Amino acid sequence: MKKPAGKFLKYLIFAAVGIIFVLLIFLVTKKNPVQEKEEALPTVILEKPHNGILVESVTISGYVEANAMIPVVPFVSGTIIEYPARAGDFVEKDTLLAKIDDAPFRQQLIQAEAAYFAAKSTFDRIDNLYKSGSTTQQNYDSAKAQADASKAQYDLAKLQVDYTEVCAPVDGTILIADQAVGGVGTQTQPVAVLADLTNQVVRLKVPEKYFDLFNLERESLVVTVTRPAEENMYEDAVTTATIENIAPYVSPDSKNFIVVCRLDEPAERFRPGMFVKVQVAYKTYYNVPLISLKARKMDGSFYVFDETNSTVKFVEAQNFPNDDKEFIVPEEYRNSYIVMDGQNFVFDGQKVRVFDEVLTEAKAGVIGD
Repeated sequence: MKKPAGKFLKYLIFAAVGIIFVLLIFLVTKKNPVQEKEEALPTVILEKPHNGILVESVTISGYVEANAMIPVVPFVSGTIIEYPARAGDFVEKDTLLAKIDDAPFRQQLIQAEAAYFAAKSTFDRIDNLYKSGSTTQQNYDSAKAQADASKAQYDLAKLQVDYTEVCAPVDGTILIADQAVGGVGTQTQPVAVLADLTNQVVRLKVPEKYFDLFNLERESLVVTVTRPAEENMYEDAVTTATIENIAPYVSPDSKNFIVVCRLDEPAERFRPGMFVKVQVAYKTYYNVPLISLKARKMDGSFYVFDETNSTVKFVEAQNFPNDDKEFIVPEEYRNSYIVMDGQNFVFDGQKVRVFDEVLTEAKAGVIGD
């Protein structure tokens, strides 16, 4: 009967030893908790919002066009014997652009003139006879018709001689002048193309989603046209523009509608065919806290730094007003530090290290060594 009691006592002693061991471990860990290593925390770069103005806008690319490009074609064909037109020249109305050899047309004029005077002489004689009752109505009508037809041919021949001088129909700048003396001027190819460079436009293909904006807010839209400078050789060429026309329909194929903007001051740095960016501003915010778009994650969210405990707070993505560089920070974070770099490696409430502090520690370590 003593053996079972001894065996139970043995198990009881083992259990007591195990409990004591667990208690010792608990007490040790409680007094010496595992410290999170500072160097293991993610490092972030912070920046405070700055006060400024933000303009909400849509930017669309396009090309400068002359509002009216006029191809000047000769009304008669022939060899070009004079060609004073030069691309880039400004010409006034009726300035000679090309002269076509008029010898064949002058010969036709001589023939038409002779035929006309002969027909007119015949008609004058028949007219006198008709008035005296010495000829019939039929002879009179026939002679008159012949005289009228000859007069028409004579007038046409004179007009063709005049048409051999191809002149500018309006004032303008010569954009294209690719003919030459000795070439053949025809009615299918212009001798020059004129344009009024003081009246230039940009025809924008605007996505359908902006249709209501352009039509309902047309009077308040502010249009700026920018021609980007090449290789930083000059500053960008910038001018304002006025919306002249908005197409009343949307193309079913491209889902775009056309908006024509006239350049207010084209100056010398805008020419037809040049690539430009057109910014259409529709809302302006004044005295708002702004931060670079680099602060946002791919989904539009960002993190705010809490200085009291060195943690970051997650701010969900919202429809923050923005332009192509900055966005408006909610007013409650106007004076807060925003995470500019490192936001993709942290989570809400996580403790972080600030890059400036890490840099200071690193420099102190180098000096100490």
